[in-house]
Amino acid sequence: MPANRPFEFSLAAIDIDETLIGPDKKIGRANRDAVAALQARGCRVVLASGRRHANMLPYCDELGLDDYVVSSQGARVEHASTGRVLYRAHLDPATAAELADEGHSRGYAVMLWLEDRVVAREPSEWIGRYEKLCDDPVAIVDLATVAGLPIEKVIWAARPDTISEDLEPMRRRLEGRALTTITEPWSMEFSAVEADKRHGVAALAKHLGVPRERVLTFGDGNNDAGMLAWAGLGVAMPHGRPSARSAARIVAPEGDRESALARGVQAVFRRAEGVLVA
Repeated sequence: MPANRPFEFSLAAIDIDETLIGPDKKIGRANRDAVAALQARGCRVVLASGRRHANMLPYCDELGLDDYVVSSQGARVEHASTGRVLYRAHLDPATAAELADEGHSRGYAVMLWLEDRVVAREPSEWIGRYEKLCDDPVAIVDLATVAGLPIEKVIWAARPDTISEDLEPMRRRLEGRALTTITEPWSMEFSAVEADKRHGVAALAKHLGVPRERVLTFGDGNNDAGMLAWAGLGVAMPHGRPSARSAARIVAPEGDRESALARGVQAVFRRAEGVLVA
């Protein structure tokens, strides 16, 4: 990019799992350098993930990002150090209770995402799988003790074929009441209609005075599709879900998953320099 030509994006929102980090759950050198390269061009970088706020903070610390965090699929936007909350979108309490009861009655492992922890009524293989994937312990409690507390998500976990079979019926039933998203083949998430990453990133951009066309987003999952489509430029990882790749304007070049984000950032830079990027 010519030295006298300013970078066209002021804010970049980056997903964590399978975007910032690869299968080893570590931030590789190439991706770390890519974040620094965005910052060097005057672009503010934040993380936007389906993970809980507290679960995202170690990655913020590792990158030196003392800034707002878009967490729980967009249900919350909170500053990493000051705790200032810009945006919240909780599930309607009646809908959350209905989903928890129905999930249990149908044999799902059910997890409730409160603002400060994840809870379930009993351990299971699927809850253990979630804990391992996200490095996030689930508290086993009497759910009556958390009744009435704000809930960011209800998760049903089960065999992928069961999840797949129930996805569309649940989407149709909950239309206008909750978002239904598959994050892993064995995990179906229910969140507030306004709890999509695009809502969280849009709220942050508005607060910062950054117009939509100057927002850059990177992601790979079904829960990234909204922000990839909303942003001025959305960049999907080559290994991403079809929904993410179709929502994005750019798909990063194929290669090692550990450095997919870095290749996506380079694709953005080449585009800014006038090099055609598919």
